[in-house]
Amino acid sequence: MIKFSSIFCTVTLLFWCLLAGCDSGSDLDLPDHTTAIVQNGTILVSAGSHHLEQSPVSVDWDGPAPSCLESNGELTPVQFEESGGGHTSLWFSAAVPAGETKTFVPSEQEECTGSAFLWEREGETSYRLLIDGVPGIEYHFPEFDMDSYEETMKPFHHVFSPDGSQLITKGIGGTYTHHRGIFYGYNHVRIGEDGESMNLWSAREDRGEVTEHRDFVREWTGPVYGGHEVEIEWKDSDGEIFADEIRRVKVYKRSNSELLIDVESNLTSHVNELQLDGDLHHAGIQFRASQYVDDNPEYSRFLRPESWADYPENEEIDDPENYTNLPWNAFQFVVEGEPYTVGYFSHPGNPQGGEMSERLYGRFGEFIPGIVLDESETLTLRYRFLISSGHEINRERMDQEYALYSGTY
Repeated sequence: MIKFSSIFCTVTLLFWCLLAGCDSGSDLDLPDHTTAIVQNGTILVSAGSHHLEQSPVSVDWDGPAPSCLESNGELTPVQFEESGGGHTSLWFSAAVPAGETKTFVPSEQEECTGSAFLWEREGETSYRLLIDGVPGIEYHFPEFDMDSYEETMKPFHHVFSPDGSQLITKGIGGTYTHHRGIFYGYNHVRIGEDGESMNLWSAREDRGEVTEHRDFVREWTGPVYGGHEVEIEWKDSDGEIFADEIRRVKVYKRSNSELLIDVESNLTSHVNELQLDGDLHHAGIQFRASQYVDDNPEYSRFLRPESWADYPENEEIDDPENYTNLPWNAFQFVVEGEPYTVGYFSHPGNPQGGEMSERLYGRFGEFIPGIVLDESETLTLRYRFLISSGHEINRERMDQEYALYSGTY
């Protein structure tokens, strides 16, 4: 975060850049950079070359946090969280036309209309995030049991349609039972050059290597976003923990037809020379659509960046040498007669060399090969998922969404 004086600060509009300290541009006059500044208690949000469409905005705030902001007679709800060092982060959603600036001032009104994000227990080992009373995501965190290996070998996040009417991700069972919602793993994990290879992707029932939920670290509810941080243990076949992961998930409601899901993983090694590897189809943070998609592949296709636009949209690209470092990819499919688009955005702060995997049966995502961690070293990965009803999203819109996410205006 870049500070200019006691009353000026500029921040990136994007959640992960806020956390990671990405460079959002130090010159407020740059026309292509979208910025939010605080000046004498007033927040100015300036859009760059892309429209800002109900996107999450955050600024550092000194003093009492308001419940509402006012702009041109309209009220906007605020959600806040302590960011350390005596500062408070204010979060709100902003819609600003390209090249324009919108002013927000604290309102004395204590209540204003916004989405209501609330966690509720769904089962013994699952929680559901409700958005205005309908489900958005579901976190499944089974306690590992060798006698129920297939059902308990990994935690994952299910995703619902933006209107909450149905799940659009696959859970246990179906084609490749280990593919579940938004999930993470590697099929070749090794400690040292001579260590035995472990499979933390599909896992191995005869060995018992698993990822297992340990604890809830933080939880967010409010009118702007909902989510949580969870701690997940990565265990070898003896049940020994060789790495700890803090997985952070935040959900924003863009409209009744769109959700944004931000996922950050911080995986910290407990051992020296922890090698995380595999291949593009069996490693990384991945999205797996409903089994219905595999049963009805004729409705599925991929929307790709311009550099790969010549590839047929209804065919998979399987090219780890040339299909690398994609800023985004999008999968369009149908579940129970309803069309959906899922955009997958890779943050520019992720390690380079990522290979994009595509499977028309419903799985896609990025794998970054050759990661090696020393003891106490952390691998951070950040991704955004755009969950949209319909197939109207085009390449220009995806480019715009990536610019908003990455801060590369």
